[in-house]
Amino acid sequence: MKKRSVVHNTTLSYLGQAYALLVGILIMPFYLGHLGAEVYGLIGFYTVLQAWLQLLDAGMSPALVREIAHQQGKADSQYLSGWLLRCFELIFLPLALLSMLGVWLASPWIAGQWLNAQHLAPDTLAHCVALMGPLVACRLYATLYKSGLQGLELHAWLNGANVLVATLRYFGGLALVAWASQDPVVFFQFQVVVAVLEALLFAGKAWRRLPPPRWLSGFNWALVKPVLPFAASLSVSAVLWILLTQLDKVLLSSALTLKDYGYFSLVALVSTGIVMLINPLVQTLLPRMTALMAEGREADMQRLYLAAHRFVATFIVPMAAVIAVHGSALIYAWSGDRQAAEWVAPILFWYALGSAILSLSGFQFYLQYAHGRMQLHLWYSLISAAITVPVLILAVHYQGALGAAIAWFALRLLSFALWPAFIHQRLAPGLQSAWVHDVLRIGLMSALGVTLTRPLVQALSSDNRLQTFLALALCGLITLLLVAGSYRPLWQRVVLIFNRMSTQR
Repeated sequence: MKKRSVVHNTTLSYLGQAYALLVGILIMPFYLGHLGAEVYGLIGFYTVLQAWLQLLDAGMSPALVREIAHQQGKADSQYLSGWLLRCFELIFLPLALLSMLGVWLASPWIAGQWLNAQHLAPDTLAHCVALMGPLVACRLYATLYKSGLQGLELHAWLNGANVLVATLRYFGGLALVAWASQDPVVFFQFQVVVAVLEALLFAGKAWRRLPPPRWLSGFNWALVKPVLPFAASLSVSAVLWILLTQLDKVLLSSALTLKDYGYFSLVALVSTGIVMLINPLVQTLLPRMTALMAEGREADMQRLYLAAHRFVATFIVPMAAVIAVHGSALIYAWSGDRQAAEWVAPILFWYALGSAILSLSGFQFYLQYAHGRMQLHLWYSLISAAITVPVLILAVHYQGALGAAIAWFALRLLSFALWPAFIHQRLAPGLQSAWVHDVLRIGLMSALGVTLTRPLVQALSSDNRLQTFLALALCGLITLLLVAGSYRPLWQRVVLIFNRMSTQR
């Protein structure tokens, strides 16, 4: 039943988050058209700023997920979990205030010295950047409350709420810029209102399901202290993770004009979307893997780990291959902007492939998370950061966005070739052979599928954007079927089903 529950929860998570991701991807080109490339670049800069300021979380949100998942089934679980949530709320208060004050004070410098705007006035830029402070603070608290609910495995409610917030954020923003105002300050003011409503929505649910002993319950050091070592290790890992995944975006936000950074934001949106596709699975996978380890069912946990990796790779790798090879056609069909498509295509090729590798690399972290042994991940992140930082700085300085893309891909590929084998040997001996077989099979079949369908896409692509989309969808479907069909147990089941149907006739 538990395995069935994982599938059920993951399906719910994918439906909810796929909607939020799809809506964001579909709406963003309209923002580009209504607001212009510079304002779109400003939105991209907010995304990077939010990622960096999420470091103020200090690993507490993921630690809260793990702690609440551990508490489930105990007699006093609700009492302790609610009080722990209240303690984290108190810790987050100065962090949220600090983020707002820091961004407000730095906004004139960011607008005048860092961002290279050619048309937007410095005062407008500074005002927009200042509004990013409360945006980040509200998202910080929303993440905390979501983590508490995730630990309770309330995935159906969580994803229903995510759908509601995404609808308001994206469709509301589109209505605003299409019919009311294209002033970037007004746009960011609207986003602050949505962020406040989001935080209140998740807070209300968390307070009902995880109430503290008393409304004015104070800080309980005895509850927080055991969580801190794990949270601290996650916090250091988060800092290093941000360096690995966001440093290039920060460097390019200053190296490129704001217009070109708007185009680069399209690359960042697509590549980030590839990585985010695994989030729904992770939200259900981590609590379940942790619970299985707590119950002493390590063999079941390893089977779940391998099956989840195979599932993700089957969808992520073919999709990334199609995006990489047909980046120009995709961006044109998506945005209708030929100039953006030509600028993006060579850069998106490397970022799409690197993002697929990054998605699969996360599974070694999940394995360590379930075991509660984060030291190896910390050392891996330290070494990776020590190599990545100077390489990306040099790549951006000498080769710009394309150099950053190639360097980022090469570093992800090198890591993927070495690190999984080491982790499997330490924590899950015996899994490496099956894991390598899955990776090679899926990678080779994806390459074959894209190669075979490339003439088809070239023949069907045209100035008709819908026809181009359909050509790309057909290419993706054929590639996906080749990958799925190469998994022997799957096609054996399909053959068995058809045999049963023919026997019944």
